[in-house]
Amino acid sequence: MTGRTGAVVVHHRSYDTIGTVVSDLLSQGLETADILIVDNSEETSSGRRLREILPQDVPLLFVANRGYGAAVNEGVRAIQTRASYEFLLVATHEVHLGAGSLVDLEAALDANPAIGAVGPTLLTTTNDGRDEVWSTGGKLTRWARIPRHHDHRAEPDVVFSRHEPAVVRRVWLDGAFVLYRARLLADFRINESFFMYVEEVELHLRLERAGHAIGWVPAARVHQSSAGTPMFYLGRNLVLLLRLNGQRLRIGLVPFVALRTALPQSVRRRSMRPVLDVVRGISRGLRERLVR
Repeated sequence: MTGRTGAVVVHHRSYDTIGTVVSDLLSQGLETADILIVDNSEETSSGRRLREILPQDVPLLFVANRGYGAAVNEGVRAIQTRASYEFLLVATHEVHLGAGSLVDLEAALDANPAIGAVGPTLLTTTNDGRDEVWSTGGKLTRWARIPRHHDHRAEPDVVFSRHEPAVVRRVWLDGAFVLYRARLLADFRINESFFMYVEEVELHLRLERAGHAIGWVPAARVHQSSAGTPMFYLGRNLVLLLRLNGQRLRIGLVPFVALRTALPQSVRRRSMRPVLDVVRGISRGLRERLVR
């Protein structure tokens, strides 16, 4: 018998972490039948390796690698044909849930009918073993309308000491771990043009315009691992985002924003590759046909 929440977990060649994700979801009240692993690894050994790691009755769906958004869309479509859920969790293969975090997110949606999606405080661990905040939800910069995380790289104790409300309105949430009202994911598919990164920003902007607010739940805490955005997709996807949201006049600011990220990488790596990738991405984003 399925519960009120289903989970779509996108997996791509991360066999050392996916078991922890599923174990955490089970420990927070989900049944194995409520968790769907969408694997886009495109490896012939994926099925065998996942079956060795995961409980045998966790459903698996194998899809071609057409990007994160496409995997989520296929997973949502598949899980909704099996059961009728009130909420749907979308997560990546590399998260680790704090105790009670899923319950906190469910409670936030229960208490706020106007909110369509909620996300936790996302934390990450540095190379020297310290925890720092990755995201407490996102915003758009004032002039360039570029997505930025709230509290990115902040000390967790500083953020947790602020005594925030139970739910804080945000413009968008990091796609690593988001709980949606299930009906919205049936009506609002992720735009698959992005392939990876920024697709959740565009989805949440559409939800907000349609009257479904986005919220950060400070009490819910989830760790994730992230290497950041590849420079090609940073340049390309920022241009696509602005084009999709009717902000063509701001596209001229993208090179300045993207190069501020790429240049330090080039200095550290003693290579022009990050800068060239940004330029290549911007060029591609200007030329690609928009898919709405």
